[in-house]
Amino acid sequence: MANLTIAVFLQTILATFAFAVFLVPPGYLLAEASNLFGARTSSAAEKLLLGVVLSFAVTPILSVLLTRVFSYAVTLSVFVLLACIATFVFARQFRSPARTIFPLRRNTLLFLAALFTLFLLVQLSLVDVQVGHRLYISYTSFDQSIRVPLIEAAARTGVPPLNPFYAIGYIPRLRYFYYWYVVCALPMRLLGISAKACFNASAFWSGVGLFSIIPLFLKHLLHETDNLRRKSVIGVALLGVTGLDLIPYIAQSMPPHVATPDMEWWDPNQVTSWVGSMLWVPHHVASLVACMAGMLLFSQIEEESPPGQRFWLAIFCGMAFASAAGLSVYVTLTFALFVIYWTLDTLARKHFRAFLAYLAAGVVTLLLSWPYLLDLYPRNFSAASSAESAPRIAYFGLREGPAIVDPLRHLHLHNPVLMELAKLPALLITYMLEFGFFAVIMFLAMRRDMAGSKPLSRQRRMVWTMFAVCLLAMTVLRSDTTGFNDLGFRGILVVQFVLLILAAPLLYDYFRVQAFAASRPRVSWTGLSLLFTLILGVSGAAYQLLALRFYAPLAEAGRVTRDETFLGVQGFGERTYWIRDGFARLDKLTNSDVHVQYNPGREQIVIAHLYSTRQAAMGDSYCESNFGGDLQQCRKAVPSIFMIFNNPEALRAQNLDVICDKYHLNVLVANDVDPVWSTPGSWVWSRPTLVSNPYFRAVRCGNASR
Repeated sequence: MANLTIAVFLQTILATFAFAVFLVPPGYLLAEASNLFGARTSSAAEKLLLGVVLSFAVTPILSVLLTRVFSYAVTLSVFVLLACIATFVFARQFRSPARTIFPLRRNTLLFLAALFTLFLLVQLSLVDVQVGHRLYISYTSFDQSIRVPLIEAAARTGVPPLNPFYAIGYIPRLRYFYYWYVVCALPMRLLGISAKACFNASAFWSGVGLFSIIPLFLKHLLHETDNLRRKSVIGVALLGVTGLDLIPYIAQSMPPHVATPDMEWWDPNQVTSWVGSMLWVPHHVASLVACMAGMLLFSQIEEESPPGQRFWLAIFCGMAFASAAGLSVYVTLTFALFVIYWTLDTLARKHFRAFLAYLAAGVVTLLLSWPYLLDLYPRNFSAASSAESAPRIAYFGLREGPAIVDPLRHLHLHNPVLMELAKLPALLITYMLEFGFFAVIMFLAMRRDMAGSKPLSRQRRMVWTMFAVCLLAMTVLRSDTTGFNDLGFRGILVVQFVLLILAAPLLYDYFRVQAFAASRPRVSWTGLSLLFTLILGVSGAAYQLLALRFYAPLAEAGRVTRDETFLGVQGFGERTYWIRDGFARLDKLTNSDVHVQYNPGREQIVIAHLYSTRQAAMGDSYCESNFGGDLQQCRKAVPSIFMIFNNPEALRAQNLDVICDKYHLNVLVANDVDPVWSTPGSWVWSRPTLVSNPYFRAVRCGNASR
């Protein structure tokens, strides 16, 4: 077999270029047609930035609705046509692109170098590393093992995608924010690229969206037009800075000598680094970019704007917000709280024309999102299951921090009100540690704006209002859709982005002043604070990248504590290689509509999820029913399907083909850690195999076996 690392890396490069067909031309043509932000007279660089940002706003909703109404063939044809038109328009505007774009300015070269560096960091962090007959995956595969099958399902089943982990009686629609998976399925359908490569490329493109929104935000919202390129480069560079996480992480790791795979886990309600968010959850980052694209458009709606301009801005805002909602409910919900507050404030100020435009944007968002909202409504859901597992996207409750308030319980302070109030100082300390460098920036930016002689511009007030509303919401609102505070994890991205945008010009101005004062150097507590937190922030982000990448080989070598749910028993690297080989060979022998069932009862199920591209009847012991399906029906099927892999003695009294026919199973897959593997005479060894290797055996079952 060819080296898997090289094969996936080459496919990822191809997918990266393929994404450009979908995430540049639509926004570019939209800007040209409407002359948004003076696009027709802008430089080539700004046109491309606008193209990327506005494409994040319109491509997700456009691709989902087109595929839903027609098919992927129609959707791909539309985007390819838009790409051809955009190329023609760009070529006509810049008849000599080489002379227009080259020679590049130094800051533009730095921007491109940052993009290239991001690509290498993301791909080296995510790609599966093959060493001989061993394969090591990144620890982020815990989440990728869910997202990659969802991309595969979107490409295979269309829109709305079907849950690839549930097929008990029927295959339900995906009850989840799936727009990014549909976008990832486009290059997969266009060029036949693997879902894993498309996911890896999408992580890079979420960073491209962030890179692109920074200079546009600085120019059109904060009006930082002087030395814009330098400030933009600083803003991009600050994406590599996280909080002071290294301090509490080391403090927690030293006494028991146990280091968690991800540095962020010291805080149960983490504020994830930018790099970590791109690697773990690129769809949430994409939603943030769509929200901020909508924010740019939103900020242009003023009371004095011409009616036609307000009309089109409301339409485009609605598209951006609809895209954002389908990319991430949590990020969009947080941002929507600010939009609602600003809209009501506009009404209170009696700016009725602007208020009506904001209201129209909301109506457009609701209309475009209506089919998606219907997808979220549970179907074929029993009353018992609904009552038991109904998730709460948002409810009131203070954001939990580390166990700083535990000592209070030893003082017999059990009053719930007092316990909640006791969280406040602990929460303040947690925020200071989580934001680190950006907490210092927040204080400096507040001091500068409050000390200014001129009143803040309307756009700057919008930025500060967005910061305040979203930070307050993330402090007092929680969610439990997956057992964690998903809303707090991801909604805080809006707050992080505001601090990032405020940091770029402030840091540039500070260093410029320091350069002028170089002849008379003096100790500055501000400078020391910025330098200290900056160094720790960069070091923390670098450590996080290294830990996520090298956790698997280090754990297998016994250098760090092994996570049993991820690695399982010894021989992880070799087992992963052969399981990956087995599923790849099985794909070549089966059709895409075949149902393949692996052992859903093992904790180490990440590898099966990551590499199986076929529908499963039971993805795990809950059938991943939170993505769609009925938990009660799943539980009824658990004894039969678990018995196939985990109770070979009980299975002897059953007809295996009858069980497979009942649950529409065509192929059974076992590996060496399944109990049935070590039982002589079991179906693993008694049935003819489709695929066999030292750690993997696949056999026909049910109708397929006959």
